[in-house]
Amino acid sequence: MNTKSKLTIAFVVLFLTGVITGVMGMRIIYRNMLANALGRPSILSERVEASLGNLSLSPDQNQKITQILTESREQSQNLREQFRPRIWTVLTETRRKIDSELTPEQRSQFRRAVRDDLPLLQRVIERHEAEVQ
Repeated sequence: MNTKSKLTIAFVVLFLTGVITGVMGMRIIYRNMLANALGRPSILSERVEASLGNLSLSPDQNQKITQILTESREQSQNLREQFRPRIWTVLTETRRKIDSELTPEQRSQFRRAVRDDLPLLQRVIERHEAEVQ
């Protein structure tokens, strides 16, 4: 094999390695961002607070707005706690219905696809299914 062929092969291998590294890196970053977003649902109020910090509020305004944001967080948390069990029930029931329509081999492939493509959702569904049983 001549030098030109070796350089071409080396370049292709290097290129493919870069592509694979980039794709895997983005998947890891995306999963971490999703986990952070799900773990911190109050991100909107944090951004509102940051925006209000630039307004030179009086102490009275600051106290009232802090109280408004606190009440808003509490209401949001109550809504999440109220609807979370219902959402998980819908997700679990949907998965159960899908499983009942699939052959054992299809069911295995489906579960692998969910596990590989949506690992965070898969863990949450499995945890909820275990709690229900």
